[in-house]
Amino acid sequence: MTKVLTLFLFAGLGLNAFAQPTSGDPIMPEPADKDTVLMLPAPQVTQQSFKSVILHAFTTGNAEILAKYFGDNVDLSVLGKANVYSKSQAEQVLQHFFSTNKPNDFKIIHKGESGDTQYFIGEMSSVKGSKFRVTINSKTAVGSKKITSLTIEETK
Repeated sequence: MTKVLTLFLFAGLGLNAFAQPTSGDPIMPEPADKDTVLMLPAPQVTQQSFKSVILHAFTTGNAEILAKYFGDNVDLSVLGKANVYSKSQAEQVLQHFFSTNKPNDFKIIHKGESGDTQYFIGEMSSVKGSKFRVTINSKTAVGSKKITSLTIEETK
């Protein structure tokens, strides 16, 4: 009788060793500690550089892109009209400028930084042939760049 039980026990274990899951789901081993969570590396997200954002915004005349980088208040001077504007007001002023001076080309001719501040000086030409000098000052605060002042002057 014990030989029959032993044979039955080994036969049963042997069949279970070759059993396949029937639901189609893979069987995942339980972690030793049920509070342990498997952390996979986050996918890398490429973020455009601040310089490339400025280039794109001025090349396409997109005030909305620039406004994403405005601080709460922006010192804005456009064609001699200077004021401190809220983020949304500054976006509207720039959108008006771009609608009357549709950009044809924009290039950064100088850039620099000191500590947490950075500046760009660029030249924009419009489809009408006008040329503008653009100066942008930004400051890094809490890990993100914010445009603090922007000046657009017509050049001869």
